Amino acid sequence: MKNKFLFELGTEEIPAAMISSALEQMCRSCQTLLEENQVPCELFKTYSSPRRLALLLEGLPDRQPDRWEVVLGPPKSVAYDNQNEPTPAAEGFARKGGVALTDLEVVETERGSYVGYRKKVQGRPVPEILMETLPRIVTSISWPKNMYWRESGFRFIRPLRWYVVLWNDKILPFEFEGVKAGHTTRGHRFLGQQEIRLSRVDDYLEKLRKNFVLADVEERRDKIVRGIEGETPDGFHILPDPELIDMVVHLNEYPSVIRGNFCSDFLELPQEVLVTVMRHHQKYFSVVNEAGQIQPYFLTVLNTDGDPEGSIQKGHEKVLVARLEDASFFWEADRKRSLIERLEDLDQILFQEKLGTYRGKTERIRSVCSELCEDPHLDMAARLCKADLTTEMVREFTELQGVIGGLYARGEGQPEEVWKAIYEHYMPLSLEDECPSTRTGALLSIADRLDTIVGCFSINIFPTGSSDPFALRRQAQGLVKILFDHQFDYSLGQLVELAQKNFSAENPEEVSNQVLDFLQGRVRRIFQENGISYDVLNAVLAGGIEAVHDAYERGQSLSRIKGEDDFEALAIAYKRIKNILIKQSIEISAVSEDDLVEPEERDLYRAYLDIRPKVEANIGKREYTRALRQMATLRQTVDRFFDKVLVMTDEEHLRGNRLRLLHDISQLFLRVADISEIVQEGAPNK
Repeated sequence: MKNKFLFELGTEEIPAAMISSALEQMCRSCQTLLEENQVPCELFKTYSSPRRLALLLEGLPDRQPDRWEVVLGPPKSVAYDNQNEPTPAAEGFARKGGVALTDLEVVETERGSYVGYRKKVQGRPVPEILMETLPRIVTSISWPKNMYWRESGFRFIRPLRWYVVLWNDKILPFEFEGVKAGHTTRGHRFLGQQEIRLSRVDDYLEKLRKNFVLADVEERRDKIVRGIEGETPDGFHILPDPELIDMVVHLNEYPSVIRGNFCSDFLELPQEVLVTVMRHHQKYFSVVNEAGQIQPYFLTVLNTDGDPEGSIQKGHEKVLVARLEDASFFWEADRKRSLIERLEDLDQILFQEKLGTYRGKTERIRSVCSELCEDPHLDMAARLCKADLTTEMVREFTELQGVIGGLYARGEGQPEEVWKAIYEHYMPLSLEDECPSTRTGALLSIADRLDTIVGCFSINIFPTGSSDPFALRRQAQGLVKILFDHQFDYSLGQLVELAQKNFSAENPEEVSNQVLDFLQGRVRRIFQENGISYDVLNAVLAGGIEAVHDAYERGQSLSRIKGEDDFEALAIAYKRIKNILIKQSIEISAVSEDDLVEPEERDLYRAYLDIRPKVEANIGKREYTRALRQMATLRQTVDRFFDKVLVMTDEEHLRGNRLRLLHDISQLFLRVADISEIVQEGAPNK
């Protein structure tokens, strides 16, 4: 029989930004636990609202399938004598297991040969398995922040209020952290019933819908999108904002959209200020014309069934006007002092207790920028980039940091290279975000991020699974993305070294290695996002990263030719070279032609000397595909060398010379990649 199972976890309101991740974790954990128990499931579905997380499973069997397992007994040497007759140990093992001696068989294990027998294990009822796994599903959810129950120490984002655990039409007995499961869910906090009895799983969505809860996330999203389309004035559209759509989807149980207005006089404020005031503080959607210019309207999503009398609209308009009046006041008041006049105020703003104030950070950024590029515009941008932290506008609307500094700098007559660099130096905020559009802005952003990352690592502040107070992952991700998108030639090691000059860590080499490993993890992610396979990625990273985009070009070239016959065979031969060299201590010196006594090793040496200048020339021009194809011409010569020449000969001078030849060939390959990391088609995955 195919069954349905519903698990609803009821809580106080969960922060909207955390719901999607929680649902994904619940679903992933449930799938894993079902797979571990060999329970098939035809459909996984998640539901949510601010006060609930729910899982629906369909197509479940009554019981898990029966299985056979091997019960091991004593070693074969103990169970049977020299005539291969069973000993008392074997007889006792068989008797204890309730099987005949003839049912015993020899089982090979990692520890050797043992006797055992096969036992049929009857599948358990699926509801019983689900009851055991539910606590693990709940506790598997990782939250950025938690509350906790003092007696048990259990931690969760919000207090648990109710559970619904239904197997078709039956409630399953379940209790966790003092809350018992029942038939009862809850409707909208203000519009619906506070107790809704569910007779069966199929009642869930419809009964909630009648009580003003749309538990299906996509149903809520569709209602919001249709509401926005219906409320947007003709000829206009909302400023595209997928993140805000996601936010309001998870903020509301029964969303409806209304339109409000504000005085057109406020349109004299910069568009960035208007959008920030509406979006970040009020969760309003901005309305724009075809040219993208803000219009004196806003759309907002309510957690209620409309606003027929318009009183809610008037309240929102009143709040927005107050916020816009504040912004107008700040805009006028802040510009009475220039950014340069504000620099001393940065001495009063702490960046981090051990790393000092933002004035100190500014000087460190200038120091790194001067090493990256001698440009007076870059120096001025670095000098002024944090000055807007002292303004009233940024104190009130922190999302405008950088942006407002750029706008103020533009108003003060700073050159475009300066104000635009300040405006964009916090970009990108994510992999999907754009990088600074100018070289000056990109270099300023690199210097700022380097200072934060290296500074934090130097005082042992690292990102952890649950904590990243300085957003170091995002900072590193943005740093690598800028290097990649702008195709800068700076090596990661060079950049870290520049930033480290401004800090006095007790173990600078260890800090440098930690930072480079951390940055390399971000490189992996960006390369994977751009289609580089894991084995090519391993090969390129093993060869070392200088410029990020250069490493990407090497990866692309390797991806193009890794399936060619000569290259596949050469990769196998190169792996053999690497395995030999890794076990040997090699005295680095020139290969002696006089000690090349076998024709096959002389052929290999001459072939190596022939291709080396061509390979190096192509590497210098970043023609990595050509370089790799030239290396691949060694394939047959290498094969003959290994067929006919004994590398590890007893004659020490010949052995050393052959190892040096292989070492030189290996180093030439490593200029592009460690091709031994390439997984051959049909080979098992690593």
